[in-house]
Amino acid sequence: MSKRKTGLMYSAAFANYKAGDGYLCIPSEYSPWISTSDYYDTPERVTEAYGLLEKSGLLGKLANITPRPATQEELTSFHSSEYIEKLKRLSEGEGGLVGEFCRIGHGGLDVIAQAVGGDLAALDEVMARHVDNAFCLQRPPGAHAERESGFGFCVVNNFNILINRAREKYGLKRIMLIDFDNHYKNGIEQAWYGTNEVLYAEVHQSGAMAENSVADKNADHIGEGAGRGYNVVIPMPSGSGDAAYIKAFEEIIVPVAEQYKPELVVLIAGFASNIFDPLCRQQLTATGYGKLAGIVRNIADRHAQGRLVAVLEGGKGNYMSFCILKVIEAMSGEQSEVPDPVDGLIVRNFLTHDQNAAIEEVKKILSPYWKL
Repeated sequence: MSKRKTGLMYSAAFANYKAGDGYLCIPSEYSPWISTSDYYDTPERVTEAYGLLEKSGLLGKLANITPRPATQEELTSFHSSEYIEKLKRLSEGEGGLVGEFCRIGHGGLDVIAQAVGGDLAALDEVMARHVDNAFCLQRPPGAHAERESGFGFCVVNNFNILINRAREKYGLKRIMLIDFDNHYKNGIEQAWYGTNEVLYAEVHQSGAMAENSVADKNADHIGEGAGRGYNVVIPMPSGSGDAAYIKAFEEIIVPVAEQYKPELVVLIAGFASNIFDPLCRQQLTATGYGKLAGIVRNIADRHAQGRLVAVLEGGKGNYMSFCILKVIEAMSGEQSEVPDPVDGLIVRNFLTHDQNAAIEEVKKILSPYWKL
């Protein structure tokens, strides 16, 4: 794979974000009985990855993209003014709940605004051709956030704000949003379910946790009106690994992209499907994530002049750092000497009947809209 000039958007300020206390996905307000020693969204999600990029030598081969604070106008390009004012008020105080399982802490909006502004800066650098593509290493995540509320760890939907910028500033009419994180995103659906100008293509783990959408088990949740066929939902059984996800990408997402011909590709780069994630039950490895990112980069190269912006979403644990490294290797064409520590150890490298059946079901549902 040829080399590309890849930008990295990062700030040490992202490690300062603290939503509050809790255990995994449960904020402390939800129960007086739980330990609050292992909340999911911690500074290590970005600091471990940045440190590995530095130690590997890959960091020095990336172009630095400096974030800047998003403006009120930018934040309200998706969210209501009332919601942003609520976040500001809580952020200036002691913080508080802003949605289901979702909390913002003291000073949180300042960090979130910096991350959102950094995403917009990365888009501008890609569109100006100062870099070919960019990875935004930030927290907290954002794709689950809806217009009037947060969800999970997502407070502000930076992806919808980014896409609005691409549409309004650059006039783009075909944006492809690809998502290999572990859960379907209601916040994305809320913004784009009825349009063909944004195509959302995602793979998610089905049936393991309480449903946050009918799309959890239903691949026929494909959009409405002008957007029918442009919400590409691929529910995968628990335990699906590299081979299953690669097959889903190659047999569904790639041919859809060939026909859609996106002008910009945005990657929801979440790693909650990695084999060591404490909340989720998929078997993706860092090597697998690298291969998926290579597929995404090829889509951008083939149809969008290489224009690709990847933004960190979910995932936890030190192993996620290796997943991020392999994705950036694939985006940049640069290789480090860092091996995937689980090579030959825990690898789901074969397809099961239920995984094949899930993929074939999606192809059948989408066949009236796309040649698959």
